[in-house]
Amino acid sequence: MQSLDPRKKSEKDAGGGQPLRVVFLIGADNRSTRMSIEAVCQTPGVEAVSVLLDTDRDAFLKRVKNLRRNFKKHGWHYLPARALEQLRMYSDWLVDHAVVTRAEVLAVLHRAFPERCFSLKEVATKYGFDVSSVGNLNGPAAVAALKGCRADLGIVLGTRVLKPTTFDLPALGSINLHKGRVPTYRGMPPGFWELYDGALTAGVTVHHVAAKLDAGDVIEASEVPISPRDTPDSLLEKLHVEGARALTRAVAAIRSETAQRWKQTELTLKPRSKPTIQEVEALRQRLPHWERQSDGAILVKNLFSLAVYYSGLYAVRRKCRKGSRAAVLLYHRINDYANDKLTVGAETFAAQLLAISQRYPTISSTQLVEHIRQKAPLTPTTVLIHFDDAYRDVCGNGAPILSAVGVPATAFVNSGYVDTDRVFPHDLEKYPFHFENYRGSDLREWIERGFEIGAHTVNHVDLGKCTLGEARHEIEACASQLQSITGTPVSLLSFPFGREANMRQEVVELTKNAGYTALFSAHGGFVTGDTDVWDIPRFGSNDRFKPLHLLLEIEGLSPAQIVDRLKRIWSKTVHSNDVSSRVESLEPLLREGERRSTVSL
Repeated sequence: MQSLDPRKKSEKDAGGGQPLRVVFLIGADNRSTRMSIEAVCQTPGVEAVSVLLDTDRDAFLKRVKNLRRNFKKHGWHYLPARALEQLRMYSDWLVDHAVVTRAEVLAVLHRAFPERCFSLKEVATKYGFDVSSVGNLNGPAAVAALKGCRADLGIVLGTRVLKPTTFDLPALGSINLHKGRVPTYRGMPPGFWELYDGALTAGVTVHHVAAKLDAGDVIEASEVPISPRDTPDSLLEKLHVEGARALTRAVAAIRSETAQRWKQTELTLKPRSKPTIQEVEALRQRLPHWERQSDGAILVKNLFSLAVYYSGLYAVRRKCRKGSRAAVLLYHRINDYANDKLTVGAETFAAQLLAISQRYPTISSTQLVEHIRQKAPLTPTTVLIHFDDAYRDVCGNGAPILSAVGVPATAFVNSGYVDTDRVFPHDLEKYPFHFENYRGSDLREWIERGFEIGAHTVNHVDLGKCTLGEARHEIEACASQLQSITGTPVSLLSFPFGREANMRQEVVELTKNAGYTALFSAHGGFVTGDTDVWDIPRFGSNDRFKPLHLLLEIEGLSPAQIVDRLKRIWSKTVHSNDVSSRVESLEPLLREGERRSTVSL
């Protein structure tokens, strides 16, 4: 290890009281890049002067060359797989813009989180620098812009391979944030090869940019442990967070002239490259918890949804609805990193609420229960928002969005998890992240915002399997503990797991005797004029429901719902095993993209 050699230091004293002027060279405006840029901008003694954004597209001949190389590497099925991926991405874009606009969603997010930035332009405004789209970062426009910055240090984040004519221009050269341990994991993609190799940790490296890929002297390195429950997606999220921290430490060390740099060894190792289709499939077989929807299933779901919406069938169905009807949507977590069946991202949640609030009335749980008890009709289709368990991000991320859109909600809370670091067993078994639990102050603030609190048992037990004595304690103690925490009586209960098998009649009677006024399940379905107040149905929603998908789900027009309906109709009118088997053969393809509302934890 040797001291940092401050090249061209005579041009600029980066120490003392002078700020370290940095310029960012980036390949895309995304959440991880903004996270790293904001972390550096918040470092004392550092001044961001510009962001140079690579917006160049490869020339046609180069794209043809890349296509031939990929065809040779992946085999004949690369072309149809690539074409299917492109079609799926385009259909995603169409679905994203079908019912709410990006501008509408951003307006909600800005009202909800005025301190947060949701684009590179907003980051630049917040920290007082400019963003320049310069085409190819190795081109003359980028070089001219870089010279005009008079930066001390270049910071490279997710770009093409840069040439010395670019990365050598800042007075101290440029550093690169690489989400991998070098030299073993030079190249890309981050996190994949560590899991493929069965590594116990994944590394993050900040190194000087050199002519050879990811081969410059290292000035900062750290690692994150790999959980048996990790996937390439979850591990990448961890590397994003640790990468921002490591970059901040490196920049601070350069600013204070205390940075150390050491040369890499074993540079004869070949850099990693994008895995083949076969390698991805091999890793998926070893990680059965790595749930990935196929491009084909997503494309079918998207095309079906677009056809139903733009044909006018959705509008006709909504307009012609008669009779009392409500849909209770069940959520669990709201964050931007977990990406699992119990989680919805903040932006997706905002888009879902916007789409709902523009088309449907929303009411509170107390109002719904009163309608059911009084047999008062509900406007079709009235929508309610529920949260189960005790995840703190519901208050931190969900409450501001709900308030910004003006939608009521109820949080059903496991009192035994409040103000603790306990982990839900289903999280311990399935997910590689630690999720914070509610604090008492969160619940009190939730109520101050006008939202409701319900009980979800003390310890999230299965009331269909525990003893009646245990069930009585879980039901009665939860309400009293929550009232002690919030100062507000609790009269609503939702069953953990919520399937029919989890709701035995003896426990329902205990619920009635404990003073509750209503009981919510989670085995799917809608609230109608015949709904029993002791079995109010709910169905789950998460990040895999784009707003259009959720609207169709509310109207009973999702692919899975239509398949179910066809099966029921055909089973009554056609008693042919051959016909039934044909209908059932369609189900896996439609259901894989749907992941319909069966989440009930």
